Amino acid sequence: MLPWDFETFSLEQFPMDQMLTENHPGVPMASLYLREGGYLGQDESLCPLLILCSDRLVDPLVTSVSYSSDSVQKWLADMSNSEYFWNAITATIAPELFQAGYDSISKVLSQTQQSKKSVSVSQWPSIFSGLEVISNRMTLSHRDPGGAPSHYDMLVSLGIEHDAILSIEDLEAELVYSPGTMTYIAGRVLQHSVHHWNTGERYVIAHFMKDKVQDKETSASCSPQKRPKFDLQELGGIPEDLDRELEGDFSSKFARRQTKTQNNFIEDYLNFRQLYLDIILESESIINGGTCESCQSTEGFFCCLTCSGEHGWCRTCVLKAHQSLPFHKLQQWNGKFFKDTSFSELGYIWYMGHGGQPCPLSQEAMHDWEDVHEGVDWTENNPGVNIFTEPTSTTTPLIIIHSTGVFIHNVQWCHCPGSSVHQQHLHLLKARLFPASTSRPRTAFTFDVLDHFLIDALECKTSAMSFFQKLRRLTNNAFPDSVPDRYRELMRASRQWRDLMNQKRFGFGHDTEVNPGTGDLALFCAACPQPGINMPVDWQDHYESWLVMQRYVVDGNFTAQHMNMKQPHLDVTLSDGLGYMVTDADYQAHLSSAKETKERSSCSNHRAVNAADTNQSNLRATGVAATACARHGCFVPHTVVDFQKGEHHMNVDYSICNAINYHSDNIETSLIIYDIGCQWCIHFKDRINNSPGLSLPKKSQILTGVGKFHLSAHKLPCFARFSLNFIEGAGQVDGEIMETLWAPFNKISPTARSMSQYHRQEILDDHMRDSNWKKMVGIVRTLLKKHKRAVKGIDDTKLPFDELTHTLDPEKIAIWENDEKMAMELRGDHLDIYQLKIDKAPTMAEIRLTLTESETSDIERPGSIPWIIQGINLEDSQDGLRSDVRRLPHDATATQKAALQEKRLKLAGRITKFHEIADQMMEGIESDWGTVHDDDPRFCMAEADEQAWEVSDEDNSELIDEEIPAEDMVIWMPSSLTHELANVLGLAKLQEEELALRKGQANDCLEKIRLALGQKAVIYRQYFRSADSVWTGTRSKQEAQRCSLKIEKLVRSYQRARSAMERLGMDQQNLENIYQEILPEQLTVNKDVTEENRFGQGSDKLAWFWRVDGAHKSQQHAWMDECEDSCLSKKLN
Repeated sequence: MLPWDFETFSLEQFPMDQMLTENHPGVPMASLYLREGGYLGQDESLCPLLILCSDRLVDPLVTSVSYSSDSVQKWLADMSNSEYFWNAITATIAPELFQAGYDSISKVLSQTQQSKKSVSVSQWPSIFSGLEVISNRMTLSHRDPGGAPSHYDMLVSLGIEHDAILSIEDLEAELVYSPGTMTYIAGRVLQHSVHHWNTGERYVIAHFMKDKVQDKETSASCSPQKRPKFDLQELGGIPEDLDRELEGDFSSKFARRQTKTQNNFIEDYLNFRQLYLDIILESESIINGGTCESCQSTEGFFCCLTCSGEHGWCRTCVLKAHQSLPFHKLQQWNGKFFKDTSFSELGYIWYMGHGGQPCPLSQEAMHDWEDVHEGVDWTENNPGVNIFTEPTSTTTPLIIIHSTGVFIHNVQWCHCPGSSVHQQHLHLLKARLFPASTSRPRTAFTFDVLDHFLIDALECKTSAMSFFQKLRRLTNNAFPDSVPDRYRELMRASRQWRDLMNQKRFGFGHDTEVNPGTGDLALFCAACPQPGINMPVDWQDHYESWLVMQRYVVDGNFTAQHMNMKQPHLDVTLSDGLGYMVTDADYQAHLSSAKETKERSSCSNHRAVNAADTNQSNLRATGVAATACARHGCFVPHTVVDFQKGEHHMNVDYSICNAINYHSDNIETSLIIYDIGCQWCIHFKDRINNSPGLSLPKKSQILTGVGKFHLSAHKLPCFARFSLNFIEGAGQVDGEIMETLWAPFNKISPTARSMSQYHRQEILDDHMRDSNWKKMVGIVRTLLKKHKRAVKGIDDTKLPFDELTHTLDPEKIAIWENDEKMAMELRGDHLDIYQLKIDKAPTMAEIRLTLTESETSDIERPGSIPWIIQGINLEDSQDGLRSDVRRLPHDATATQKAALQEKRLKLAGRITKFHEIADQMMEGIESDWGTVHDDDPRFCMAEADEQAWEVSDEDNSELIDEEIPAEDMVIWMPSSLTHELANVLGLAKLQEEELALRKGQANDCLEKIRLALGQKAVIYRQYFRSADSVWTGTRSKQEAQRCSLKIEKLVRSYQRARSAMERLGMDQQNLENIYQEILPEQLTVNKDVTEENRFGQGSDKLAWFWRVDGAHKSQQHAWMDECEDSCLSKKLN
């Protein structure tokens, strides 16, 4: 039976009115009943329930209920007899379907009975794995993605006297769907629907095999052994998007949709390429057989490329249809093809002053006055389309630039009393045309094209030249030079339009008595604290000072240059100082009175300071400096200044002072983040006192920081004093947001470089305003994202921080916290507590001596304890010998081989003596068990990297003939036995002693690993950085290499101890929490010591062995205290 076949079974012998009686146990009376009016009651719940949207909203929506709820279980119990009856019908009509469902439900029942967590399905009455109820709802055309494609769905139609029809669109079939009808249909394959019915109440109980359930089982409709894969592509005519479900009876939550790649879409296009081309060419042929579609009496040789659809008009009808559409593109059939034409050629006249109607007092136009145009003479004949005609005696030709091209229109002006040629530009404005001049304009721009240009300039960084060249090509792509050049007019009109839009948007259009002041045509950050704007009147009573602190970042951009002007005195300003750039006159007055302190940088020879006096004679400005909020990246109004020679402090001072004074009433603290803040802040107060153009609010406190990226280039003393990690209230900011703001500005800098001063000022203001606007509209999403990241960061670091705090000496923590509090209050030199300080660094000999010392535990059983310790030492000796073998070079000398042979012989003798004592400890019990250790290759990497040795690939076992090498000999220990066998043999006491010693071995290894990592960090920090010659660098590298070898050896020893503790029966909780596995990435050098000013350290987490109990007991080294202090301090901040 094919998947798209269907069968219908009538239940006329069981009419609905009989099934809804109390005497019939098959009806779910607890959930379905008819109230007065015949509608479904809403106090009961059905599960699972799917209500589909339609026009017939008769019954209320009912929420789905969990399967385990009492109401669902009661409903299923009430439905059981009816379901058993329907199961029997299914077994008769579709036995394979019945068998597949029965096997699937049986296996699910078996699995849930075995699992304690699963909900029992013993009350499930149907062989189908999914039930849904539809009550008085139309179902739109759909397929069911949740069902199994190789099984039928069963739809049981119930209700009272309805005449619903089940439509199967794929088969073009309509089936009677009256009450008492059972339909079997492959709903996953066939598209079906139930539309509006006239009368009665309709209920449907839909049964289907859930595809996910069937996939887990091996039953199938074709064979009870295995359900075959159902390939929908084998069905001819089935759409590819059949799994894309809109609305359906049995739809799952969301249908899974297979996505296509770009290549798939291109491949699909190739199948239709020729057809597409034919349709395009057909659309360029004559329309309607050359007859006008409007008057049907003349030749329709005119068409419009802008109008939708295919239209053919005569000359009169095309003008009538486009009376209010003057910017559509018309074409005329010339017998062979459609040729471009214009409205002016067809006699179209645009009337001004009377809503598009002719002026009743029109008269002969006065003598035409033309703009002086440079470039191509557009009145000459050029190849291509001639879009110009001679103006009549009563009209004036007007060039209008629209977003779709350049148009020529014959315009008739208004001649009413009081109207003159001097008001023609006002008539154009009323027609939504912006005039290029105020007296007798002959060029105008539509409002639409000016908006397009401003958006293109902001988003695409398009220059006016490129934009207008695009319009010329849209007008005549073949011969764009034949189109009149209005580039200069566009530059002028766009400036005026931008100014008008800013005046309107900032509220100065309605109130003509108030003129905008400094920064009034600029937007600022909506989230930064601004008293009187976004803070309550009594904010000082509710917020702490660090919370409302101003946070600004300052940076310069030397790409935004500006060339010298030939006649700067002729430049006209429209918004000087009203946006983000400062007022030029006040700024120049400040520069003339300010005194620059000339001194070389005392830090890392910063280019910005040392190159401050560089000058280029052809430049008026070598760059700009700007201030923005550090958290959200919004430019501060009236803070952008020009550099004259370089990045002088007096330039930056003016920007910073304006930022601090901007909406900062009673805010006393300001954080200034500056790349060279360490040099800028030295004489900042002196410059303020000596410059009349600079001022700060009273009681103003300035905190200086350096961005985290630039801080790595500073000298080490700058780290503690200017790191954002040590400034309360700075938050998790990097201080580098200005770099992201400069990136788009660098694209417009070449265009603005040669503009006039005030035109460039307007362009920069406009892009900064747009940048702030986009920041503001997306600030909610940005803040939510940052909040989630902050919460996650706290959750990730709190536990390691608490564990670290628990392992450290409380007295030291109290001292560190007190020092930190004083440093936050006093700052300056007090911040040097965050620097790594070692009064007297231990010598290499002292460090090696400390690392080789080991502590011994109390001996509780004389004889056995020394023997077990001897066995542990033998394992370490074997590990060392294996390391020597791995480091033996290919061309080993006879001396080297002899030395290795002697070590093997000595170790073999020690192992033999050890086993003799083992026989005594075993009390005569013979055992062939033993332990052979294989070294983890992940912790043998330092041996391969050692410069003095090469990795040997040879098998050196021939050095001692055919005997087993000593490093590979079996060593018998109590841990060689399983814990259960040791109890049987009476050796449990020995295992207890070894377990205690193994714990000591693991603790010693962890302690020494911590010490070795701390030593390695100091080596990198003090010796590598201070190496002033190749010799000292090589010696430091050798010391670090030996330290790495020691660390890997300790890790291998810890692995042997942990493996032994696992065999000795240590509980799994201790192994997972206390004695965890060590990973290679956890053995990195503590970067809080080696790279204390690196980027991204706020999210660092220490390895687990730094946080275990006892980590602080023997760490009495000064440099170890510095390592812990650095880690803890940065986590506190």
